[in-house]
Formats: sequence, structure tokens, C-alpha cells
Amino acid sequence: VLIELQERYVEAGTDILFAPTFTASRIKLEEYGLENSLVQMNRELVALSKRAAGGRAYVAGDLTMTGRQLYPLGDLMFEDLVEVYKEQAKVICEAGADLFVVETMMSLQECRAAVIAIREVCDLPIMCTMTVEADGSIFSGGNAVEAAVSLEAAGADAVGINCSVGPDQLVSVVRNIKENVSIPVIAKPNAGMPVIDEKGNAVYSMNAEEFAHHMKVLIENGASVVGGCCGTTPSFIKALHDTIR
Repeated sequence: VLIELQERYVEAGTDILFAPTFTASRIKLEEYGLENSLVQMNRELVALSKRAAGGRAYVAGDLTMTGRQLYPLGDLMFEDLVEVYKEQAKVICEAGADLFVVETMMSLQECRAAVIAIREVCDLPIMCTMTVEADGSIFSGGNAVEAAVSLEAAGADAVGINCSVGPDQLVSVVRNIKENVSIPVIAKPNAGMPVIDEKGNAVYSMNAEEFAHHMKVLIENGASVVGGCCGTTPSFIKALHDTIR
């Protein structure tokens, strides 16, 4: 199922597949009693994505939030979090990932910890994306521009935003990031804003063509690494690919 799904994205024009290692860190796996499967899961998930890519796309190892609060808001120390990310990043690197993405981050400190961890185990490129409000503010405090500047200094190779809202609400955010960093800017928003239907499913407001149109505006305002997050399907990526090619 996973290979078939990711092959559809490659056929739609995807250049970078995200291996589904999103929450395969020790902290998250402990919630399911799967911490002892960390090495096997990360290794095999990267392998599945590489098989789906078939040499036609890069494969990015995917890291995200752990769900634990850093000290002093919580009991997790920064140094311990770096070790958690290092453990996962080492396996992903050894599994043959082409690059890393640290995504859907709501805490700049957690994002910095992930970048530091990756840099300590390998020299692969790192993309970092924060999840922000339409005005660029980050849920844990600060804003997208401050985060982008800090992450560039920490060693990220591309920075930007993912998830959050639709591309139509992120023009000024992308432009402001572009004006303050010297590395590529990433934009990977949702397919607009969702509503919940009578069956409890999230239905997003944009179709593929509308999404691609608004993504072109983000490119014109400084985004050079683009994609889709919640609500986007292979048809959205194909429309985006066809629009910008």
C-alpha cells in the first residue's frame, strides 16, 4: 500500500519523497511499546520509500515533534532530546536516505535540537519547516522569520513552513522569510482550510488547480522548494508540477 501510494506521487512529478519515519523516535514509539523496533522500523521505512522512488526522486528521512515539553515547561532536557533525535537520525542515515526533513515543528528549540542531532551523525542536507499561523507566529512563541534565521545559523540548508493554513494565506510569511535568509525557502501548506463533514472527515477548501495557482504566487514571492501537506493528493502535486514547469 505504501509503495503504491508513493509511486503515485513520483509519477505526479515529486522530486523528494518523505519516508514515513515522522514519529518513529524513541519517545513516540514508547507510547505504543515499540521502542525496541526503532532501528528496524526506520530502516525498513526508508527502504520502502527508496523502492517507491526507484531512482526517480530523492528520499528524505523525516523527523518531527516528540510530544514532550522541554524544560522548564516540561521535564525533557535539551541535551536528552538531541540524543533522542541522534538515535533516529543515525539509523535513517545508515539506511541510505538522501537528505533529512525536520517538519511540522511547533517549537524552535525542538527544531534546533533535531538539526544539531543530524549534524552530529552525518553531513546530509537538512530541510526545516515550522508550522505557523497565517501571520507567521509560532504556536510555542516567536515567528517564522526568527525561526528561519536561527535555523540557518544552526546548519539547516533550507527553511520555511509546512501544514498550518492554505497557500493563499502565506504570501507575506514566505516573502519575509526570503528577505531574511540566504538559503532556499520551503512552502508546503495545506489544501486551504478544512471543514468537518457529517461523517467527521476533514474536507479541505481548495481543489488541485486552485492550490497550484496560489503556490505559483508563493514561488513568485520567494519559495523555491514547494509541495503540499494536509488535504493534498497526487493530483495536487501533478497540478503544481504542471503549473511551475
